[in-house]
Amino acid sequence: MKNSTRSSARSALRWCLSLLAAAVVAASWSTPAFAADNSVVNSVPAADSTIDVSPPIISITFAQPVGPSPQVSMTCGDPGAPQALGQPLLLAGQVTVTVELLAAAPKGTCAVSWRVTDTNLQPAGSGSFSFAIANDTVATSPSTTVALTTGSTTLVTGTDTSTTVTATTVAPVDGGDAADDTEGSSSSTGPLGLFRLFSTLGLTMLFGALVVIAIAWPEGVEYILTVRYLRTAWAIAVGGTFLFVGALTAQQTGNGLASSLSPTAWPDVLDSTSGKAAVLRFVLLLAALYVVIRPERAIDTSTQVFALGPPGLAVATLAFSRDEFGLIEYAAGAVHAVAMAVWLGGLILLTRVVLAGPGDEDLVHGVRGFARISTPALWATVLSGAVLLFRLDRGHLGSSHGLVLIVKTLFVSIMVFVGVAARQFISQRVTRSEVMTAPLATRLRRALGIEALVGIVVLALTAWLLALTPPGLASGGVGDLALQPEHSFANSALDTEVRVSFTERVGTNDVRIEVVRPAAGLTGLTVSFLPPAGTNGTGMIIEPIPLAGPGVVVLPKSAGFTLDTAGTWTVVVAANSIEVGREDIYVGDLSALPTTTTVAITG
Repeated sequence: MKNSTRSSARSALRWCLSLLAAAVVAASWSTPAFAADNSVVNSVPAADSTIDVSPPIISITFAQPVGPSPQVSMTCGDPGAPQALGQPLLLAGQVTVTVELLAAAPKGTCAVSWRVTDTNLQPAGSGSFSFAIANDTVATSPSTTVALTTGSTTLVTGTDTSTTVTATTVAPVDGGDAADDTEGSSSSTGPLGLFRLFSTLGLTMLFGALVVIAIAWPEGVEYILTVRYLRTAWAIAVGGTFLFVGALTAQQTGNGLASSLSPTAWPDVLDSTSGKAAVLRFVLLLAALYVVIRPERAIDTSTQVFALGPPGLAVATLAFSRDEFGLIEYAAGAVHAVAMAVWLGGLILLTRVVLAGPGDEDLVHGVRGFARISTPALWATVLSGAVLLFRLDRGHLGSSHGLVLIVKTLFVSIMVFVGVAARQFISQRVTRSEVMTAPLATRLRRALGIEALVGIVVLALTAWLLALTPPGLASGGVGDLALQPEHSFANSALDTEVRVSFTERVGTNDVRIEVVRPAAGLTGLTVSFLPPAGTNGTGMIIEPIPLAGPGVVVLPKSAGFTLDTAGTWTVVVAANSIEVGREDIYVGDLSALPTTTTVAITG
């Protein structure tokens, strides 16, 4: 019995020892429940290094993947003043943590402290490293946060790009000195439309008058009143165009209006179609002085082309007021501008000069000639305007652009009605008159004056429309955005891919942001543009971007998204409180780069 008991005890003991040995072996082969503390394998700036100026970001790469919500702090100087840092972001692979410095750190020694968890959210250690900054950083402007608010940006959701929602403009939100940063743009926005109106009105008065004189009223060049009228119209056109180019330069570059009035600043707008057209218009108006000084050149067959060519081409440049236009829109716009100038410019000449008082038969001939050329000009204006209406608004008349366009159409209809009635009166009464009597001149001046006044209101509404983005352009239905190749930002841990493309130029930029994946569940999508280190550039942050899954957000130049400094910008895409990725992208004229310079692409 004892032997049996001893045998059972030994057997149990052997089983216990075997289980213990198996547990020890299993423990040696499995991942411990509490792994060793994580360690830093690399950092930017490097530990114990000395750098020239404050870095824009701190980057820490660990030996092992870290969990979400890493903690990073930084102190500089003695006794160690805390530095303002942004939210730490975790890059793809979960081994690199980056954090943005919200303000430049002072020169001296800085210490960076960190604390992380592992992927199971268990504490995985903490530590610190230090580096030195040799010089204070040149003061830079704070980043401007831009928000998607009511305006002109287009949101395309889902995979069906035909489903569009008129969304938003990029507008600065509360961000310290953001209002000061955008002073150049905002200061020019208000007078831009007014300057455009004076430029267009003066140009219309000049070209329309020259066409009427050349075709229907050659005797007009003999009147001193005609000469004064042409010089006044030219002065209004040149002055208005000069101010308009300056305001457009201020808007597209973000500089102040006063500094943008200098022609030396105008090359900055030559990157855009509208900028080229505005500068060319000013040059052509200066060339029109050739006929303004001697109006008889408009009726001399040997000089007529040189006399009418510059102002006629200047009118045609009005069609190139939008960078997003396509060939059809440019062609229809040129016809619309020329026809409107002949119609309205001739009207103003008649009311201010031809019908200023009674006169001989040449005044009657002038009125009859205008009636002949104004009718085709009237219908060309209406038909080309209808083409633009269809191409730009695509039936979406509930937008801001559409509502203003409805008002403009109403005034054009009034102008057409008054014009048709006036032409009937001319055909009935003026054709039977040999001289321009005072009563006849008064009646005609009153009727044509009302038509001209309505035309000026139409010009004002046109200037207003050019400040708005029509749905046909905002949805990408007309023309092409000025975009460089796409940059892909992917994070395998998040199963997220976001593609960003923009104009990559100094000044206003088109921006296109596309979410490729995930199918749903994306939150807090933001795209940040960090200015080149050591510059006074103003950073831009686009948030919030209302995409939870595949879709596209487009910000046209009219939304006002501006990069104000040439150099290598860092584009950072973040979502779900984790950095998706970043790239360093050069913005500006690549020919300005030294031949040995390369653009680093990371992320």
